[in-house]
Amino acid sequence: MLFTDFEYLNTSDGAFKKKVSLQIKRLRRQNGVTQEKFYSDTNINIARLESGKIDIRLETLRKVCYYFDVPLSGFFRGIY
Repeated sequence: MLFTDFEYLNTSDGAFKKKVSLQIKRLRRQNGVTQEKFYSDTNINIARLESGKIDIRLETLRKVCYYFDVPLSGFFRGIY
């Protein structure tokens, strides 16, 4: 079965969100930071990001990367 471009994007959207959420969780655990500590430092609910059920804003992702001292390019390199 061939997918149209939009059908492909819709089916791959969930997989991409999962990869992003797992990368965020990996960074947090790798740095030994609890969800509570991250929230108290940034006022960002990382549990919601790690669930993979919400769309993350680019600005929020930039803040997550800044917190863990990872460039955006490095963040996505860990995914693909």
